[in-house]
Amino acid sequence: MNNVAYISGQFVEQSNAKVSIEDRGFQFGDGIYEVIKLYNGKLFKADEHFKRLLSSADLIRLKVKHTLEELKEIALEVIDKNTDNQSGSLYIQVTRGVSPRNHSFNLDLDPTIIMYLLPPQPFPEELWQSGVNAVTLLDTRWSYCNIKTTNLLPNILANQEAKDQGAFEGFFVSPDNVVIEGTSSNVFIIKDGVVMTHPITNKLLSGITREVVLELAKEDFEAKEITFTVEELYDADEVFLTSTTKEVLGVIEVDGRKIHDGKIGPITRKLHSSYRNYIEDINNF
Repeated sequence: MNNVAYISGQFVEQSNAKVSIEDRGFQFGDGIYEVIKLYNGKLFKADEHFKRLLSSADLIRLKVKHTLEELKEIALEVIDKNTDNQSGSLYIQVTRGVSPRNHSFNLDLDPTIIMYLLPPQPFPEELWQSGVNAVTLLDTRWSYCNIKTTNLLPNILANQEAKDQGAFEGFFVSPDNVVIEGTSSNVFIIKDGVVMTHPITNKLLSGITREVVLELAKEDFEAKEITFTVEELYDADEVFLTSTTKEVLGVIEVDGRKIHDGKIGPITRKLHSSYRNYIEDINNF
């Protein structure tokens, strides 16, 4: 396998891809990123991911000196230069660039742009059949969770806390008891046939998989972007989460409480099947 990476205008062996110790991404986490899944060598929802990348850049006043189409061309070249390029994911990271260490920044810095392929990380098929558990955690993050920033320490610590409690995922809960999102996923509940998820605000990331699943849900069910509390989460008929790698994953227990009968429900299974069919339709890529 060729491990070819792109870094600021050059294609190099991944082991030779280096950034300066004065890169603001390294020193301050001053950067943004995206992860795009590869199916049969094709990028899934590439436009949506790159639009979100550019939106994140605008929100942190980072000048990406490439258009969406130019970024896509670089991404496709990265894929072409790697022999094992049918599955896995494309990782993209953009930092503000290199400058002497200072909290304030120069608006005209040349950003550091990195792209490389992440190897496939097969998700355990049995978890799609059996479901997973989760715990609720107080959301102590900042007010710009809609930016896909490389500042992931709060999510990392929360995810580890969930793991320490024996849970697959942690769900962030606001001080007023509203369920917001997972540490690396979006959260849905189903009650009386209605599919619900938190509306898009600055408090959470607008997941690409979330958007696809919402549209699929609207084809067969009533679907709402609406807030819900921890008590409504416990009382749901079904709970599931969505993400690029987990797709549509049923949650059967939260905080040690069974969701309904403790089994993945029919609507969750239907939506996972619909999502898989959507992926297999090459015309959607």
